[in-house]
Amino acid sequence: MKRRRVLIDQPLLFCTLALLALGLVMVFSASANMAEARYGSAYLFVRKELLWDILGFIVLFGCIRLDYHKWQKVSVGLLSIAFVLLAVVLVIGPVVKGARRWIPLGFMNIQPSEVAKLAVIIWLADFLDRHRSQIQDFRKGFMPPLIVLGLLLVLILKEPDLGTPLLLGTTGLILLFLAGARTIHLLGIMVVSLVPLYYELFHVVYRYRRLMAFLNPWADAGGAGYQLTQSLLAFGSGGLLGKGLGASQLKQLYLPDPHTDFIFPVIGEELGFVGAVSVIVVFIYWGLRGWSVAKRAPDLFGQLLAAGITCWVLLQAAINMGVSCGLLPTKGLPLPFVSFGGSSLIITMAAVGILLNISGQTINERGVGSRRLPSRGRT
Repeated sequence: MKRRRVLIDQPLLFCTLALLALGLVMVFSASANMAEARYGSAYLFVRKELLWDILGFIVLFGCIRLDYHKWQKVSVGLLSIAFVLLAVVLVIGPVVKGARRWIPLGFMNIQPSEVAKLAVIIWLADFLDRHRSQIQDFRKGFMPPLIVLGLLLVLILKEPDLGTPLLLGTTGLILLFLAGARTIHLLGIMVVSLVPLYYELFHVVYRYRRLMAFLNPWADAGGAGYQLTQSLLAFGSGGLLGKGLGASQLKQLYLPDPHTDFIFPVIGEELGFVGAVSVIVVFIYWGLRGWSVAKRAPDLFGQLLAAGITCWVLLQAAINMGVSCGLLPTKGLPLPFVSFGGSSLIITMAAVGILLNISGQTINERGVGSRRLPSRGRT
């Protein structure tokens, strides 16, 4: 039997490639001076990023060719691997800036929380597909995925990391909503979750300092508000069109992590307001294409999987850019496709490959799907 050719969503792929190209350029621009001063080679980080881009491409096209239904069969195994990695990193992970988030493998570091992002979305899509008739039953359909998700988030929170649990928790609630969960159940969980969130924000000293710095960064511009004030200075000095590629002044060892979590201010300083807004527009269009794939997927699993991936990437991008612009308290989340980082890039590229495979089957099987997103139930 002749193998069917998978047609992919070309605009979605093009947006991904455009963001990757921007990321490679900006990682070099943001890291060159720092890498030269600290490690003796201006090309250290861009060489690593290029290697990860190549690995990411291999993973991307491998996932494009793999029928997304196969992920449903291994969803429990993937989730189990994520749990094991999250437990292992708490035991053997080196402490970096006060947190245990990476497992060193020599040639690269694995960040288990990045693996967990994709694993939990695949598992949730599978569970909600298989239990779609019970989703409005609080005990049988609603609580089991929340318990599993909650245990996963607790492990990530122990690293410590609050940004990723907030991201995954929000994505999980969105998937439950799309699957037809009762609104009253969702609102109840949101209210209950405010209790641990309040504790983490107001009773963990360094988070409380960050929150106060977010409210008034200039009051402690040399301490807790340093990252945010330097970020705002970068945006302000960029003006409308920017200083030009490579001309950022704030990346000269003033702006912390300019090639990772705070790469967006460097974009704002070098490419200006126009460049920063252009990046936002590309992410919005990427999200619209992803949402279109989700709406037109041939079955419920594909719809939920595509919606979960799209929400994850968009929410993470929004949080990263919101933090950089002073709209959200500081959280250590990279800008998808753009920030320096191996685990984040490779896992995100795998997710895009899955999304493109769903897109290809949507095009090939348009109108054939028999299981659609359920209508909203009573509250």
